[in-house]
Amino acid sequence: MTLTQQAVRRIAVVPAYNEEPTVASVLELLYPAVDELVVVDDGSTDATRARIQAWLPGHTNARLLVHDHNRGLSEAYYTAFSDLKRRIMAGEVSADDLVFTVDADGQHELDALDGLQRLMLGERLDALIVQRDLSTYPLYKQAGNFVMSAWATLWAGSRLPDVESGYRVLRAGALVHALEYYRGYRYSETVELAIVLKRLGYVVRNDVMVPVPVYRSRTRMNDVVIDLVAMPPAAWRATKPLGPLGRLRALALPLAVTIGPAVAVGIAAARRR
Repeated sequence: MTLTQQAVRRIAVVPAYNEEPTVASVLELLYPAVDELVVVDDGSTDATRARIQAWLPGHTNARLLVHDHNRGLSEAYYTAFSDLKRRIMAGEVSADDLVFTVDADGQHELDALDGLQRLMLGERLDALIVQRDLSTYPLYKQAGNFVMSAWATLWAGSRLPDVESGYRVLRAGALVHALEYYRGYRYSETVELAIVLKRLGYVVRNDVMVPVPVYRSRTRMNDVVIDLVAMPPAAWRATKPLGPLGRLRALALPLAVTIGPAVAVGIAAARRR
């Protein structure tokens, strides 16, 4: 049966860490646009949790999940997605329901939700990772995003122009399947999940551009390194069903690009001795 706009539910997942100035307004705008809203307070040290708790009364389709201590963005998503997996197994959520991940700082354009859903259903996508319009971002951020996305493209096996985007629409069934293959640390969930979904054979788009109303970035250089290092293991885990030989075939190009230069340098150094 062909899915329709009415046949699926929208579930929004909003991770929040020290977003006191914006979290309530984002939730207020997002709530009427979805069927259910799940917000995860990731051990905020400001009044973020108090703002969420003050907003919750009267919003019967919203739930708050809490980390007592800050665990990082990846853990916040893992908490929400694991709860979603439990609810799918219990029959409370359909595998075809759509999960929207939205930041609590107001940088995601919520007017795009209807169009994103139409694309998901019309093209039978498993994931739509929004490509952000980064034209107003600092040049160093644009350059960093290009390098990160090029590296992700290599390990994913197909193009990912904005792998770091946290504005996503995910089919619930594909998402919970991917939970088996990614680990996530600090911000690496976004890059790992994209690569895992691609390598598992799901239909993923990352070329639908949406404006960014607010520029904000908390990532540091160590987060960049973590994300870069996290991608090869994610691809390796996701190709496990192919068996040892199949894995090597699937990852031959990225392995060659990664290992080849190191081997060449080692050989050249050995010859100089």
